Amino acid sequence: MIKKFVTILLGVLHLSLGWFLFVKKYDYQFRFQAKHSPALVQQEIKDIEAYSIFKSQPKVVFQQNEGYQEILQTLQFGDEELQLLWELENHADSLTNISVNVASNKSIGNRLALLNVFAYSDYIDSLENSFLKFGKELLKRQSAYRVQVIDSIVYSPALDCICKPAEGIKVENKAMQMVRDIGYLEDFQIAHKLKLTAYPFVKIKAWDEQNGTIDYDFCFPVNLAQDIRPNTFIEFQQFPATTSLKAIYNGNYRSSDLAWHQLLSEASERSLKTSKLPLEIFWNNPKTGGDALSWKAEIFMPVEPRK
Repeated sequence: MIKKFVTILLGVLHLSLGWFLFVKKYDYQFRFQAKHSPALVQQEIKDIEAYSIFKSQPKVVFQQNEGYQEILQTLQFGDEELQLLWELENHADSLTNISVNVASNKSIGNRLALLNVFAYSDYIDSLENSFLKFGKELLKRQSAYRVQVIDSIVYSPALDCICKPAEGIKVENKAMQMVRDIGYLEDFQIAHKLKLTAYPFVKIKAWDEQNGTIDYDFCFPVNLAQDIRPNTFIEFQQFPATTSLKAIYNGNYRSSDLAWHQLLSEASERSLKTSKLPLEIFWNNPKTGGDALSWKAEIFMPVEPRK
């Protein structure tokens, strides 16, 4: 009886060892928390190359996500690769539980090192320190902005405006391109003695999420009921009011697109169809400086009302 028990136990141990060494997909898992929603955390993770957390800077050679609950990445470090599966769970309105599952292209050696409880594993220690640093840097980044979604569906404002179009702009370069183009709008406004009727805004016309590029109109709302004509650079546009989800964004306008993802996540949770073409209204002029957390933008994401 004892012999049979020992045989079964050894069989189970061998199967478990074989599964751990050759079948199990990931070597190790790390867990921590972030203070924003999964939609915002996921966007920060996509920018992992900008974090100083590894001994050498990685190159993201593959990245894929399904919804806002997970993201799969492959990081290249010379001849070594890390596969990361980030799982994001909404813990509360302002907290996300993060689990990052890690595997490398040297998995067998790393897993054998894990089995040796008496040996120091530089691999695990290095990874643990890296993701500890990531958690700290993430909290620091997230303290630089706020996103608040308004519960009710609202109407975006109807706007008549002069606009400077831009095409094929990287999302992260939107604010920089606006700085380049604002002179065209200001010159036209001054030359025709136009008064702003509302705050400047950007209306997204196309968004290629896979390539991270957008086409948009950067606009000054004005009274167009005057004898003026557009020129080579400036177009006249009229934007009707649309039913929308709304968010208030506080922070540097370079990162205002974070609010887009929060609104898309909200639309998905409410089963609302959306064009994914937001309107951003900027209450502050970045030229005046000041604490970016005091800057405000209203973000409107068009949605189809339920019938």
